[in-house]
Amino acid sequence: MRILLIGNFSPPYEEESLHNITFLRKLEEDGHDCTVINIAERPATQKNFIDGKNYFIFLFTLLRACWKKDVLHFFTKGYLRMGLLMLLTSILIGTLYRIRTFITIHSELFAIAGQMRSSLGGRQTLFTAFAVTNKLICADKDTFDVAATYMKKNNFELIPSFIYLPEDLIKSEVTLHEKLLTKEKVIVFSNMQYPSFAFEILNKFLTDYPLPADTAIVVALTEKPSSKLRQLLERQGQSFKDNLLIIESDDLNSVLTACSRAHILLHPLSCDGTTFFESFAVSVKKTLRSDDYLYFPNGLLFIKEGDTSEMCACIINTLLCVDSGHLPEVKDSNSYQRIVNLYKGKD
Repeated sequence: MRILLIGNFSPPYEEESLHNITFLRKLEEDGHDCTVINIAERPATQKNFIDGKNYFIFLFTLLRACWKKDVLHFFTKGYLRMGLLMLLTSILIGTLYRIRTFITIHSELFAIAGQMRSSLGGRQTLFTAFAVTNKLICADKDTFDVAATYMKKNNFELIPSFIYLPEDLIKSEVTLHEKLLTKEKVIVFSNMQYPSFAFEILNKFLTDYPLPADTAIVVALTEKPSSKLRQLLERQGQSFKDNLLIIESDDLNSVLTACSRAHILLHPLSCDGTTFFESFAVSVKKTLRSDDYLYFPNGLLFIKEGDTSEMCACIINTLLCVDSGHLPEVKDSNSYQRIVNLYKGKD
């Protein structure tokens, strides 16, 4: 199949962009011909990705990229005005070209922001896009329930988001992979910035919680240059330096390797590559490994009110001891195969 993918494909790499990039990689491994339009503010690092820098460049690129495609798939977290405008434009043009169109809404704030859309513009954009597209894919039940308030026809699917974990990419980071294999529990802080609420929680871990020898913390730094933050973290974590691993957020292989061993993922809230509320909000997700895929069955949003970093660190410490929930939405096949089946018209 000839497939056009639109969404966030740029660093810093976290759940949204990692899903999009590794989904693309799996499609290409299976022989599909894929074209990518990156709508994030930061440019993509892969040379063959097309950056839609603003709406007019995006529109011109979209009109060209849709030619002779079989499938158009738009990935979003669904709460940026420009992102929603690009979403509606993509679905309408894809329909005009007689392409099968799909929307994936990654989980995070849509369960809140989706209910707060204005009756003029925002709601109508969602009603129209959801009604015209062939399939709307929601990554979790909360997102599905909110999106269903915009349902005009039975074209909604609940398919958990995932990160595909190709062994060749993971094992290419030999040193990091070997270090993480010796650990029973791994916590990954991605898109780490200073100052931020995520850093407050991490700092509380490093100062007040003695980590067991079998637990590692991986911190993916966003800022360039990262020397100041790196030195600060290394100074705070001197007592268990073998358990603290620092990588760069734009190092795709290292981030994937860390995620392949992660039990808990933390990052600031984001949408289409833009970070939001880093001073008072953090997304926390438990992970579940199934074959070559990483899923996120349970998640929390930490919203800061007062000095709550110690409480959040305590919750995360408790989560390490709790098994991840199951995935009732994954039925006879994995999420990737279900999406490919939808591409082929197999409901």
